[in-house]
Amino acid sequence: MTTAPSSKPPRPGRRLPFRLLPATALAALVAYAVLVPWWAGTQTADFSQALLPPGPGQWFGTDHSGYDLFVRSAEGLRVSLLVALVCAVVATVLGVAVGAVAATTGGRADRVLMRTTDGVNALPHLLIGVVIVALYPGSLTAIIASIALTHWPQIARVVRAEMLSVRSSEYVEAAYLWGSSRRRVLVRHLLPAALPQAAVGLVMLVPHAVWHESTLSFLGLGLSPDEASLGTLLEIARGDVFTGAWWALAAPAGVLVATTLSVAGLTRALDGRPRSRRGGRTADPLPGASPGDAGPIDGASLVRVRSLTLRLPTDDGRWVHAATDVDLDLRAGELTALVGESGSGKSTLASALCGLAPAGTRSSGSVLVRGREMLGADEPAWRALRGRTIGLAAQSGSATFTPVRRVGPQLAEVVAALGSGESVAALLERVGLDADTAELFPHELSGGMGVRAATAAALAGAPRVLVADEPTAGLDPDLAVQVLGLLRAVADSGTAVLVITHDLQALETADPADRVAVMYAGRIVEQGPARRVLTAPEHPYSRALVAALPAHGLHPLPGLPPELTDLPADHAFDDRRERNDAVGG
Repeated sequence: MTTAPSSKPPRPGRRLPFRLLPATALAALVAYAVLVPWWAGTQTADFSQALLPPGPGQWFGTDHSGYDLFVRSAEGLRVSLLVALVCAVVATVLGVAVGAVAATTGGRADRVLMRTTDGVNALPHLLIGVVIVALYPGSLTAIIASIALTHWPQIARVVRAEMLSVRSSEYVEAAYLWGSSRRRVLVRHLLPAALPQAAVGLVMLVPHAVWHESTLSFLGLGLSPDEASLGTLLEIARGDVFTGAWWALAAPAGVLVATTLSVAGLTRALDGRPRSRRGGRTADPLPGASPGDAGPIDGASLVRVRSLTLRLPTDDGRWVHAATDVDLDLRAGELTALVGESGSGKSTLASALCGLAPAGTRSSGSVLVRGREMLGADEPAWRALRGRTIGLAAQSGSATFTPVRRVGPQLAEVVAALGSGESVAALLERVGLDADTAELFPHELSGGMGVRAATAAALAGAPRVLVADEPTAGLDPDLAVQVLGLLRAVADSGTAVLVITHDLQALETADPADRVAVMYAGRIVEQGPARRVLTAPEHPYSRALVAALPAHGLHPLPGLPPELTDLPADHAFDDRRERNDAVGG
């Protein structure tokens, strides 16, 4: 009886030596470049030993001046590595700077920088290097400039792409909502995310720079033979090859190829490692800015929206009718619930109230924040309000925190930046969390804890207005009621609270709201006292929402919500019902 050979999957640990091989080889080459010249001391020309083949006394042979090529190649490798490393660092710094400016500023600056990057990348690098070095022959500065000025575009593109990806994440958006300046977001969020990729790019540039410098030296435009690099040695060996001294060319060429392969292998190993993202702080107030010095506080609207219309551009040239003729008042000590189906424009309205409407948005109407007109205000004006006058607890509570840092230090940074003086423990206690929560990472928070922690961050600057975007999304009914109770307590402390939700069941059960506004297809179709709207709604859409609740018969809404792109101005809920009846008939 024969047994089939077992096919066991290879253990991941067996691949480790292969991943360490490039690093080991590069370390050996660096040691060779540093230790061999130190051990051999200063060489002198000895023509009696010229062009000796490799042997016991001279492992790599000698050149036409009698220099030991084993030592001479080590000296050349040392020079080439130093020049290449300096070139790679300069090119990386320049690329990171260009990519960071392009990603953070956007608009015209981004387009100009990216077209410049494309132009430099399209130029023949070697030809540009030859021109620069030919103007300053033998100059080390010219060699470094010729390499660095032609190799930064790749780094710039990688850094820009990584930063744009991170900039769209929820925790970066939350940093802006909590008052972060563009500079702080760049330093605390975007750069830490892009630097690992930039480090990989730096390592990748080293072999490019080695070959570039070697080519220039081989063409006779590099360093002098007294400070020979590998390229200089290759240029000197051209004549020796014709006399049969192949080793004069093979020794520096072999070292050059070995260096290139080891660095390339190290690059692949580095590129396969996971990248980390670090989190950040929020911004300092503008000098002389006092967001709360205008307008009445008690008994009046802290936020007054009139005829607000928002049109968002699409890639194909159409417009999303996110909000149309919206009127809304947020009063101190009141909790207003903005309800409606997903896609009705609620979150876009919340972003507009915090000055975070998407780029290219067309807006009209009025948004008064404590008596100050903010519609069309510039970024510094909004930044002075965020976190201090208006706080926003965004969706997906725990996702608003940087994932690789504990919650407590992030809350402490928000408090310090906003200058409220509140302790982290007091903030956590206010939202019903234990002080030990500060030691947890965001992924260790449950859904309810994540919402509470995000609310704590939004309250860190003691804002007069709190906007909570879908705070009960994904929570079970009991947790949803608890979260709404927390927001009711915030309103009772004198804060104007806007809760954006589609969970009418939780609103009806917890009864936290003073007023309810119903939004359909970008319009507020009904608003009034919460009890009346939830028990005796007047608009057909409001009645349909209430009828869809389990306690009211679980009658599904007819049809689907309308697309807000190029929505007809006269669209009404009755059109949706008629269309559904026609399809059903």
